[in-house]
Amino acid sequence: MFSVTTSAGLGRYGLVLLLGGLAFVAGLVISLSLGAVSLSFGEVWAALWGGGDGTARTIVLELRGPRTLGAALVGGALAVVGAVLQAVMRNPLADPYVLGVSSGASVGASLAVVLGASSLWPAATLAFGTALLSVALVYRIARVGHTAPPLRLLLAGIAVSSFSTALTSLLLYFVPEATAVRGVLFWLLGGLSGSSWATLLPTMVLVIPPLLILFGLSRVQTVLLLGDEAARSLGVDVRQARGWLIGLSALVAGGLVAFAGAIGFVGLIVPHALRPFTGPEHGRLLPAAFLYGAALMLWMDTAARMLLAPEELPVGILCGLLGAPFFLLLLSRRGVSDE
Repeated sequence: MFSVTTSAGLGRYGLVLLLGGLAFVAGLVISLSLGAVSLSFGEVWAALWGGGDGTARTIVLELRGPRTLGAALVGGALAVVGAVLQAVMRNPLADPYVLGVSSGASVGASLAVVLGASSLWPAATLAFGTALLSVALVYRIARVGHTAPPLRLLLAGIAVSSFSTALTSLLLYFVPEATAVRGVLFWLLGGLSGSSWATLLPTMVLVIPPLLILFGLSRVQTVLLLGDEAARSLGVDVRQARGWLIGLSALVAGGLVAFAGAIGFVGLIVPHALRPFTGPEHGRLLPAAFLYGAALMLWMDTAARMLLAPEELPVGILCGLLGAPFFLLLLSRRGVSDE
């Protein structure tokens, strides 16, 4: 479980934010610069301010701009949701992907594609509903008293995730149209190739407000780490707080899946990597998690575009290749018991 008895110094925390900011800015630059047509920093800078070559402006502002901002939003938000779910369930293994939230949201988004929905809103609405159902089901199955032991949570998440993936695959099997098949595969693999201002702006409207509320509830999340009895003694309505936090997390995850498909392990890797440097207090952890999650996704998405150029890998595949070994390492170092 977690400990809330240690706290990172302000100097160390400032350094953590500085390094995260540098990684984030560098990720923005390389994301805007690299691709089928490589641009220099000067060309990117001129295009951002409306100058330079018209082709460069189109590439930066219309093609790579929404994809870059989308990658930052997806990575940052996934990292925050992972940290929130770990606090809500008092379980270090909690993560939108591991708990089946992302795969559950994929069922709703895929169903929207099969039904012929052409806009992001129907997909996001259905994704939110199925994501909320998935996380509630996992927590219900794993809960013992008011906590979810790591082993039970892991097994419940695997079961619900496998069932959700099977449902999505079933939708894929019964869809004859090639375009719908590609759409369903997108939710399964995760990627940012379809990013545009038309999809990014509604995603920001859907995801940013609940994300800000989660930031505002950071103290409640830290208090929940102390245990239910301690939280109640500090005036927290544990049942209501847990419900709100799970619901807001599912709303964010549903919007992200509708925009970028199921991308895993970011919410597991980033909070775990940061806690030794930020401390467990979520008032510090969440801003750093968003910054580093955004930077990680920017670098991963650029790698997905460049590794097999001119072909492009779905970024969800790269995140899985990075996250699965990290998850196994975490299990081997911590151990998992039904306690």
